[in-house]
Amino acid sequence: MSGLEIRLKRLFQNERAFVVALDHGLVMGPMKGLESPAEVVPKLRSADALQMSPPMVKIVKENFFSRSSPMLIARLDTANVWRDKYLEHKEGYYSQLFTVKDAIKAGADAVVTYLVVGYDSDQVEGYNLESLASIRVDAEDFGIPFIVEPLYVVRGNPDSVKEVEMVKYVTRLASELGADILKVDYTGKNFSEVVKVAFSPILIRGGPKTSNDSEFLSMLKEALSAGAKGITVGRNLWQSKDPEAMAKSIARLVHENADIGQILKELELS
Repeated sequence: MSGLEIRLKRLFQNERAFVVALDHGLVMGPMKGLESPAEVVPKLRSADALQMSPPMVKIVKENFFSRSSPMLIARLDTANVWRDKYLEHKEGYYSQLFTVKDAIKAGADAVVTYLVVGYDSDQVEGYNLESLASIRVDAEDFGIPFIVEPLYVVRGNPDSVKEVEMVKYVTRLASELGADILKVDYTGKNFSEVVKVAFSPILIRGGPKTSNDSEFLSMLKEALSAGAKGITVGRNLWQSKDPEAMAKSIARLVHENADIGQILKELELS
């Protein structure tokens, strides 16, 4: 288990972690800000880890060559419950696309998977669980952290992912499955209740684009105060006016408890 422990310690610097999610193309297509990963990834060196699919690594691999480079978290799967911008999903599907071995060959330090509860078909949910159980075994064999992103998704109700009782349910389900790390939606002032039912450290999911930087940074600060051990952010970072400056600011917030007012002043000047 020394490999697992080493990788976890490297990720959680000062017992906290800052991860940038760049794997949205698997579920949402070419989003604004991620049309060209080779342009945005070099601006994110302040992060502790970057999350992407193994194929994306091929076009940004030079960003992982340095000893000071971010760690790499590989996305192994996809689901269609977020694709409705292009084509409305019906029953929903879950598919494992890559193995732990594929991730390691790509240079990954950890793997991440979805656990989606709320499909119209219980069989799909069952297949999802079986796939994660198999991935967990492989991750344990290779000593690589197994990150589970548990979500409660109801078609036509984008706010379902933040219903606290269901978030507690899927968080506990992922914990019982054996996740080393959890990626969980922030539910607001009652988030400490979610933290209490988890067996593993929680990274909050950054979620949809917020209305402004103050709202976004305040959400991160509140989540950390409620017991989250770190954050995973995507759109609110690489769709911001200056992703590089925002990444540095988030790193300071996570690891130095920097003052939000001061951060906002610095971002205005960037």
